[in-house]
Amino acid sequence: MKRTIYAVAFLSMAILLVCLAGSAKADTVDPAIGVRGGTGTTGWSGSISIFFDPTTAGVTCSDGTCSYTSPESFAISEGTITDFEYAFSQSQNTGFSVAADSVFNILTIVSDVNTDNPIAFLSGGTILPPCEACEVFTPNTIVGDFVLEASGVVQGTTGTFTSNVPVPTPEPGTIILLTSGLGAMGLRRLRRNKAAA
Repeated sequence: MKRTIYAVAFLSMAILLVCLAGSAKADTVDPAIGVRGGTGTTGWSGSISIFFDPTTAGVTCSDGTCSYTSPESFAISEGTITDFEYAFSQSQNTGFSVAADSVFNILTIVSDVNTDNPIAFLSGGTILPPCEACEVFTPNTIVGDFVLEASGVVQGTTGTFTSNVPVPTPEPGTIILLTSGLGAMGLRRLRRNKAAA
């Protein structure tokens, strides 16, 4: 019985530490990243790097944090864009979030903001080339021009925004290991309950 209590206490502490390690400070601004429709056309090369400093076009800074909205809209001439990778050159110290007006609303964090090179992906939307006869099929579709945005980024950071990078998924081995461990714990508990009855 004591072992069970110790095991539950240990697991509770581990879960608490994991939760607290990923929480954002309440007194700071979370980096919000997004993609929305725009007007104007600059050809999209597939990637752009932004230095978050007030001297960079489209960047505004206040109290050590910066926001970026691309000063000109981008457009693609063929194909589609289904995701964006947002990579930063230094720790951001607060958690990522999706900008309120972003068409790409699914956030996947690869490297947390507390790492040296935080990386997050935005997906869940589609950007199509300009087309007069095209219909917008979902609210998460942009036909024509788009604007990239990021806010709450630490001043002095270089951010690289790249389209159509495959969104990483957990390896099957990791999922199998986690599932088998949880299953073994469940079986052990079931056997103990049967033995106690």
